[in-house]
Amino acid sequence: MSESTYWTKFWRRRLSRRRLLAGAALTGTGLATAAVVGCGGGDENGGTPGGPTTTGPAGTGGAEKVIDARRPFEPGVAGGTLRYLGYDAVVLDRYDPHQTQFGPMYANQSAVFSKLYMYKSHEEPTWENIAPDLAESQPETPDELTYIVKLRKGVKFHDTDKSRENFPSLAGRELTADDVIFSYQRQTDKESYQRAYYYRSSQYGTIEKMEKVDSHTIRFTTKEPTVPFRHFMADTNAMIIPQEIVDMEPGPDGRPWDSVDAYGSRKPPPGDRMIGTGPFMWDKLTFGIEFKAARNPQWFGWGNPELGRPYLDAYKATGQGLNDVTIQSLFERKEIDVAGFIDNPQWLVDFKDNHPEVAYLRVPISGWVNTRLKTYAAPFDDWRVRRALFLAIDRQQVVDVIGSGSWLKVGPVGAAIKFWALPEAELAALPGYRTDAAGREQDKQDARQLYEAAGKPALPQIWFADVPDYIKRFAPSYIKGVSEILGIEDDIKYQTVPYSRIAEGLIKDDPDLAAMTWGFDNGWIDLDDWVYPYFHTGGPKNSFKVSDPVLDKLLDDQRREFDIERRRQLGYQIQRHLLGVTNPEAPAAHARVDYAAPGGGGIAWPYLQNRVGFPWFGNSYWNSNLWIDKSDDSYRGRPG
Repeated sequence: MSESTYWTKFWRRRLSRRRLLAGAALTGTGLATAAVVGCGGGDENGGTPGGPTTTGPAGTGGAEKVIDARRPFEPGVAGGTLRYLGYDAVVLDRYDPHQTQFGPMYANQSAVFSKLYMYKSHEEPTWENIAPDLAESQPETPDELTYIVKLRKGVKFHDTDKSRENFPSLAGRELTADDVIFSYQRQTDKESYQRAYYYRSSQYGTIEKMEKVDSHTIRFTTKEPTVPFRHFMADTNAMIIPQEIVDMEPGPDGRPWDSVDAYGSRKPPPGDRMIGTGPFMWDKLTFGIEFKAARNPQWFGWGNPELGRPYLDAYKATGQGLNDVTIQSLFERKEIDVAGFIDNPQWLVDFKDNHPEVAYLRVPISGWVNTRLKTYAAPFDDWRVRRALFLAIDRQQVVDVIGSGSWLKVGPVGAAIKFWALPEAELAALPGYRTDAAGREQDKQDARQLYEAAGKPALPQIWFADVPDYIKRFAPSYIKGVSEILGIEDDIKYQTVPYSRIAEGLIKDDPDLAAMTWGFDNGWIDLDDWVYPYFHTGGPKNSFKVSDPVLDKLLDDQRREFDIERRRQLGYQIQRHLLGVTNPEAPAAHARVDYAAPGGGGIAWPYLQNRVGFPWFGNSYWNSNLWIDKSDDSYRGRPG
């Protein structure tokens, strides 16, 4: 099967052209593009991987492949700047890497700051897919509680004119064990006035003690056997930062980097504090317009310079013109090197038909849209109301209208992370996810009966996130569908609220936050990321205030289970519990109502070599593997 034939059949078996275009007319700029154009799931490469994938004309269009950043490549012409449209410049977040929760920002940070370990692939959750980054080798594990990590020697922090001016003692300084201990310890300080912003605290809270064996060796001792601890050291946001860039007054955690009173006119602005050890250096960020990163010539991972590998000189992400017409026009003129769709995947199909040499990626994205409920507040403290809402939602409408038919319905673990997600066939057969006429009708009837049995309480005002744009466009359809199915006669009030306002309100337990919010959430890698922080009693993302002893035990058990298949089965049990399959009256059942995730899809000119996609933001360090082959025929006509 040819590549273009595959694409055509893929999209057209999902929906007709008329239906596709009708759905596209209702949508707006969205994170689907972030994943296929460069700053999200596929970062610079377009597309995202999920489960097992293949490449090539006979394959499924999968993107992911295992690559070692230190593997040398064939000689070639050096340099060049990768260009794409994406959300890297749309930063609605803090600059501190440990207080960042929005994908675009930690996509940028991932190229600047290194981690102890890094993922080579998200395809299978095996330790073979985690490679040393700042560490020189895999950790020594003399027992189930101990991890001895030896650091690479000679790793230097970025040395630039700005870093020498602002942080003279840091520029070119060697990374040591102290930097690692500081980076982890600051996120577990319960006395910190910023403790609410350390979203990964449940990961590092598993550590009993960190010991500096010598300047390049750390011994971690966990409180109990913690299976995902190696993952914690390689996770998306496990970045190692130098203490010098943190304003240490007041408190040991430092002030927010973007707080005016933290630096005022006397200290460097947040962007100038972005000094790491990664393959790229922070060049400039113009909000909503452009983010640019420049190659770090001293990065330890470049391999052997004498081999002449043609590394990128820089990569640049433009945040303007995020619409299909602009993207197609720029891609045709080779002013950008990769492209995806905003509303209409059909243009990719047509372009591929007319340009068979163009390469493509087609795999799902792990970021997803959902609704979070305050289960401690009326009416959502009644499980029947939560269950009624869960059943009333037409997830296929979300797929068709927001996703132009190309999205995937998801449960508590996104479909992109196929190993941990509930099997697709099982999810599709569950109440709330059924699409057959009889099943859908039964869901609607059960939803109304539960709602009436609960006394038909008024639903409080719903907050819809303002970005991506398709969320606020979809809000009226959502309200109408819920009202009709539940038989609500009074208008359900809703408003559009800045995404950052919702996110910060959730994490800070803001009493003024709406009891029901609707927006995008990040995608994750390991099972623990998807469930433990959200649903364990006291978890850092447990905005629902769920306390469910049965679920707590399952969440604790999956952290202790070293047999990967048994751990996966525990993951299935956790998801069934959250979906109300085990017990619809459980405290955590339907605390979060999950809908769908982008299906992905992107194309690239053949001169862009060695591209690879990932499910979500935070993997821009893999830009270090890309190079532009100026000898390729397709390079002709690319503007300088």
